[in-house]
Amino acid sequence: MDWGICGPIDWTATGSMLSGVGTLAGALVVLYAAHKGSDTYKQWRRQKSEERRIDLAEQVLTLAYKLKRAIEAIRSPLMLGGELARAENDLRERKVIDDSTPEPRVRNLRTAQGMVFRMEFYRQQWDELVDIMPVAKAVFGDRVEEQLHALWRQQRDIALAVEFFADMPTDGPATATKDHAEELKGYRKTMWSQGKAENDAVKVSVDAAVTALEGLLLPTIRSDTPFGTPN
Repeated sequence: MDWGICGPIDWTATGSMLSGVGTLAGALVVLYAAHKGSDTYKQWRRQKSEERRIDLAEQVLTLAYKLKRAIEAIRSPLMLGGELARAENDLRERKVIDDSTPEPRVRNLRTAQGMVFRMEFYRQQWDELVDIMPVAKAVFGDRVEEQLHALWRQQRDIALAVEFFADMPTDGPATATKDHAEELKGYRKTMWSQGKAENDAVKVSVDAAVTALEGLLLPTIRSDTPFGTPN
C-alpha cells in the first residue's frame, strides 16, 4: 500500500506520544489544582487570622469598658449603710476592732474595708486583664499593652490608697499636723471620684487609656483592613 511521501504511520509511536501528552496534561491539571488549593488554604488561613484579630480586639475593648465602669463603681463617694454594716461586721469578726476602738479609727477602717469589698466584687475582671495583656501585646503591639497596663495601674493605685488610708493614725498629735491632713487628702482623691474631671487624676488616666484603645482597635473591628504591624 502506498502511504504517500510521508511513509507509513507508526501507530504505536503515535499512541505513545498521545499517551505522553495526556500524562503531561494530567500532571498540569494536578499542579494547577494543587496551586489553587494552596492559594485557597492560604486565603482561608488569612481570613481565620483576621477573624481572630477582630475577636480579640472586641474582647480587649469590651474589657476596657467594663474596667472603666468598675473603677467608677469602686470610687463612688456614696457608701450605703449596708456596705458599711457589712464592713464593720467583718472587722469585728476578725477582731480588728472592738468596743474599745476609738470611733475615728472605726470609721476609717470601716470605710477602707467597704472599699476592699467593692474591689473584690470586680476581681474577676482584673484577672481577665492580666490574662489578656500578653496576648494583646503579641497581636497588636506595645501601644495596646501600654493602655491596658495604665488601667491596671489605676486599680493598683486605688488599692494602695485604701491600704494607706486604713493604716493612717486617727488619734494623737499626728492628726493635727498639716502633713498628715495632706496625706489623707491625697488618699481620698485616689479613692473617691472628685466631681470635676480636671481635678480627678484617676478618671483622666482611665478615660485617656480607653480613648486610646478605641483609636487603636476600632479600625480592626469596623473593617476588613488589617490592623498593621505590631510595634
